[in-house]
Amino acid sequence: MAKTKGNFYFIGCGNMAQAIYERMDKSAYKNIFLIEKNAQRIKDLEKLNWYRYFNQGSQTKIIKKLSKSKLNDLDIILLAVKPTQIKSVCAQIKPLIKNLPLIISIAAGVTTTKLKKYLSDADDNFIVRAMPNLCAKTGTAITGLFGVGPIGSSKPFGPKGGRKLGKQVSKIFTSFGQVLWVDQESDLDSVTAISGSGPAYIFYIMNALIDAAEDLGLKRSDAQRLVAQTIIGAGETGKNINNLENEIIKVSSKGGTTEKAINIFKLKKLDSIIKQAVKAAHKRSKELSK
Repeated sequence: MAKTKGNFYFIGCGNMAQAIYERMDKSAYKNIFLIEKNAQRIKDLEKLNWYRYFNQGSQTKIIKKLSKSKLNDLDIILLAVKPTQIKSVCAQIKPLIKNLPLIISIAAGVTTTKLKKYLSDADDNFIVRAMPNLCAKTGTAITGLFGVGPIGSSKPFGPKGGRKLGKQVSKIFTSFGQVLWVDQESDLDSVTAISGSGPAYIFYIMNALIDAAEDLGLKRSDAQRLVAQTIIGAGETGKNINNLENEIIKVSSKGGTTEKAINIFKLKKLDSIIKQAVKAAHKRSKELSK
């Protein structure tokens, strides 16, 4: 990413913000500010070896409050607080962001319409909603993105509509995985239900497989290694297979072990259970967006 003259502000520095910070290209910014009010969290952050990032061309500072004197028109703000805190945080920063070009929010369920309303003076800003997932910690996340431009813009803000800013947003989030720009904000509810909540689904399945392996006599450490690598390998292989159902048939030899297991999945309607679970997550995401 080309160097900018601006600063990058994290408002809130929980686990997801920390994962983003650690993997982003810090050399692109003059300074990076981690704004956190929680005293214990500040202590936790200060215990980390932040010095290992300082040689990347920017200086990182942990502060408790954002002040107007620190902002300029090239700065970027990332809202990384809980959805229940977003309204009050926006009220605090709205006098400060009139000339900022870009505001990014990772608060689940808080729409760009709400953000515009809460910020009130953000008519000239680009606002992006991002839905990353827990895999940011290992650099293997996928992040759903949707953005809106200044008042009067006819198209959603994205990698094309926002030109340089769109590319800059993509680079922030590709630093820890892949990105998916959506054309409609409502699609973020689907992204939330699939990839946002998805790691927990996979962990649930992993845990069941590990328990089953233990029941069969394997040590838990060996079982976890087997299960984790199988899921990693299947995911890498599966992303390039157009018809997964046919692939399941190929792997399920007649009268073999895989066929026996798949038949139980079908008997118990596992596919229906998974679809019901995802639909419940999708419904809840839509409820949170109202």
